[in-house]
Amino acid sequence: MDLSRVEKLVKMMQEADLSHLEIEDDQGHVVLDKNITVASEKVVEQQTSEKQPSQTPNNSINAPFVGTFYVSEQPDKAPLVKPGDKVKAGQLIGIIEAMKMMNEVKSEVDGTIDKILVSNGDTVEYDQPLFTLKD
Repeated sequence: MDLSRVEKLVKMMQEADLSHLEIEDDQGHVVLDKNITVASEKVVEQQTSEKQPSQTPNNSINAPFVGTFYVSEQPDKAPLVKPGDKVKAGQLIGIIEAMKMMNEVKSEVDGTIDKILVSNGDTVEYDQPLFTLKD
């Protein structure tokens, strides 16, 4: 999604006096909130550049949305997966907290965890690679 489109969305949001706007289409996913409009614009720029094939490994599991990533369901529990673990499609592999809600991150494919690309407690962006898989 190009910056001019985002600027038009921000202008439309201001003119209509909207406090929240969310759009997802083939060009990307944009969430604008009146309290964080500037931050949202930056996120969109980063997401656009991250979606280029050269930057996103095709053997990765990516963040389904923006939030804080956790490796386990509870702070005192062991990580859900570690490098070398075999995972199956649908298996719980992490948690992303977004807007005070804990959301499960599940593997979409079978494979073996090669690397964990983010640390516990890191803020992640939409479609950011979290894990790489090896065959």
